[in-house]
Amino acid sequence: MTTSDPLVGATLDQRYFVESRIAGGGMATVYVAHDLRLDRRLALKVMHPSLAQDPTFVQRFINEAHSVAKLSHPNVVQVFDQGEDRGHVFLAMEYVPGRTLRALLKERGRLSAHDALQVMASVLAALGAAHQAGMVHRDIKPENVLITEDGRIKVADFGLARAVEQSTQGLTRTGTLMGTAAYLAPEQIERGTADARTDVYAAGIMLYELLTGSQPHTGETPIAIAYQHVNEDVPRPSFYLPGLPPEVDALVTKATERDPRYRPGNAGQFLAKVLEVLPRLPRTPQANGAPLPPVVPAAAPAASVTAPQLIAGGAGPGTENATMIVEMGPGAPYDDDDDYADDYPEDGPPGRRRGVLLGAGAAALALVVFVAGWWFLIGRFEEVPEVIGAEQEAACAAVREAGLTCLVADESVYSDEAAGTVGGVDPAVGERLSPGDEVTLSLSKGPQEVEMPDFQGEDISNALKEMEELGFAQERLEQNVVDAEDVPPGQVISTDPAAGEVADRESTVTFEVSRGIDVPPVTGQKVEDAERTLTDLGLTVNIVEVESDSVDKGLVISQNPDTGATLSTGGVVELTVSTGPPGLEIPDVVGMNVRDAREALEEAGFKVKVERILGGRIVAEQSHTGKAPEDTEITITATPFAFENEDDDDD
Repeated sequence: MTTSDPLVGATLDQRYFVESRIAGGGMATVYVAHDLRLDRRLALKVMHPSLAQDPTFVQRFINEAHSVAKLSHPNVVQVFDQGEDRGHVFLAMEYVPGRTLRALLKERGRLSAHDALQVMASVLAALGAAHQAGMVHRDIKPENVLITEDGRIKVADFGLARAVEQSTQGLTRTGTLMGTAAYLAPEQIERGTADARTDVYAAGIMLYELLTGSQPHTGETPIAIAYQHVNEDVPRPSFYLPGLPPEVDALVTKATERDPRYRPGNAGQFLAKVLEVLPRLPRTPQANGAPLPPVVPAAAPAASVTAPQLIAGGAGPGTENATMIVEMGPGAPYDDDDDYADDYPEDGPPGRRRGVLLGAGAAALALVVFVAGWWFLIGRFEEVPEVIGAEQEAACAAVREAGLTCLVADESVYSDEAAGTVGGVDPAVGERLSPGDEVTLSLSKGPQEVEMPDFQGEDISNALKEMEELGFAQERLEQNVVDAEDVPPGQVISTDPAAGEVADRESTVTFEVSRGIDVPPVTGQKVEDAERTLTDLGLTVNIVEVESDSVDKGLVISQNPDTGATLSTGGVVELTVSTGPPGLEIPDVVGMNVRDAREALEEAGFKVKVERILGGRIVAEQSHTGKAPEDTEITITATPFAFENEDDDDD
């Protein structure tokens, strides 16, 4: 902090009173200011005067304001205003007290897998909102991630972001690229291109760093680090952390694929994969009220970095992770003009021996380069096997044998393959994937198009049934009933599509039907009345009896076909008729004394009426046997027997 800054105490745009300078970076200086109009505290990001003279940087600054101001997301530092006053180009931004993820990482050493994925989930949510709005951050790193005092995550410094639709405006100079070398994607270095997948790559590097406490590629210069991103794969974190779950390894390796085609397409897709893994990881208990629990204590905790340093276009203390312009022109390290002769002293071996040694060395080097190239470009990837047309079990076995994970989609797809076999694969057959990547099989439900059968002269009910057997849903089959004197009622006159033409299972098939007998509603009627109504119309009735707790005995529960259907003379209507509630088994009480017989019947759920002949005590007959509804009254008749000596005192 300094008091000699000329802006401290000044008011910009007659609105923002500058209270103090709190951070400086490669592009701008950040101040705490007071908004005199809205009476609130905010952060002012003021471009360095030298850069304010460059229209390219000014345009980049303005792009930041216009782009980020469109975002409204809890994990994004908000931009309120943009302006210029007396040569000072500035942004008015949300002021959020807290510290950077870099500061936390220096203090803790590294984070547990659960805590690292928790942080990444919030970062990817912010990036996902930006990607959905058509923006690319281009400089994701721990310096640009803030942990607030209450533990919330915010992503800042969209100063390098630009709308995708404006990517051809030429704001980046030829032969240079802007960003942080440790997090640059290979395509940024090779072609200067940036899209949502370059942010995914940087997020994968940051996840690696959170897990291991170090960056995967290091070097003495930014250009040396950049070339490693192009030529070397990011190692699996479990190489340094034995016991790390393989699914966490897979998150890092998938996001940091050198070929962007094999990465998640945007932050939202990467977030979905993170959220699949996160619930399966053990939680780290909270400690000392910290936003995130400690994992590896640092020898000397780093000083807390205030929130506005995130938006200063720099890296806080030190410059190893500063945002910078990397020159990619001639003279960069690893040029192809090494002089092998310099490796030998002046009095070294004679020319012939030197030539032999150089030749052998070159051959060995060529072999190493060939093997390494094959491994990095082809060998380490698994190819999706040919499983189209195979049965599900055999297809999954082939996918697993290839070192990949087999999934089966919930929904089937139309294909030329037989129904029930594999009709589609995602990714496609022949695609190369990292070991353990997921391959989704979609089962076939047969071809989408079939040849339309000839139904002319057939009963409409038979035609509809045959179409359903061909895989057409009922809602795709429509009837157009017309009067036709020469066609019997209920028969098909024509179809659209016509017989022999292509019928699409996802399109409507229309039947023109001779007006027949409209089936009337008979549900709920007594079976005798319903049967009389239908037979009087010339229809045939088929009755099916079922027990029912809700429909009284003898009433029609349902009919098939239902009301509105059209049948020809003699067409069959099936009526489902209630036989009443399910019956209870009636005990056989003949031969029992009256008292025991009454007990048995009442316990079974029936009412009992006793009729005695000459004061009889033994049941000679009962009015019901078999089954009867509960509470049915059963009459038992008792007669006397001369040899019966039992006392019976219940009447």
